Amino acid sequence: MPRVKRTIDYIEALYASGDKEKSALGEELKQLYDKWLKTLNLQDFLRFIETIRENRDKIGVPQFFGKFRAYAFEEYVYKLVKAKCCVPKSLQTFWGEKCIVWRECESEYAMEFDVSIGKRINNFVEPTVVFEAKIELDSARLKTALASFAILKQSNPEAKCIIISLIEDFDPLLLKLAEHWADGTFQLNTKTSTPDNFVNFVNKLLKEC
Repeated sequence: MPRVKRTIDYIEALYASGDKEKSALGEELKQLYDKWLKTLNLQDFLRFIETIRENRDKIGVPQFFGKFRAYAFEEYVYKLVKAKCCVPKSLQTFWGEKCIVWRECESEYAMEFDVSIGKRINNFVEPTVVFEAKIELDSARLKTALASFAILKQSNPEAKCIIISLIEDFDPLLLKLAEHWADGTFQLNTKTSTPDNFVNFVNKLLKEC
């Protein structure tokens, strides 16, 4: 199944909170959300994320705050891939769906990836490219992503695996080791790595598939 709870659900929860300040924040975030959905501009998206961070106390419990930001970034990557990448007509782009990572006889096992490109077969996705999108990428999150990639590549060595983040905090040597399992790693910011770098790289991979 696709991602059940989405960015707009968190915004609407603020609207419906009954709290005047939260409702006003929900209205502000809805305007910012609508803008980056339309433009897919990184600056617009970063302003949205920064507004969430600045109002962490109003938003509430850490789990709500964390998932709100995480799902927003996943959606940004999903929309970016759908709008800007040349995905072949034979493939689809998926958000938060389970991908087949192992199949033997009549048994199969699937894992969820943040975003994927592939074909839907029955209830799962047969992936061609998978993406792990992390707002803050630390050593623990990087290792978890690499473990998922390793499992996928064991049964589907042709699958391409990409990590995309906004903030990185880990030993650079770990990133060097990650090259064995990650076909690409991107840190989006306004100085060194733009969405265009990411989109061009994905398009290159899709041409090779």
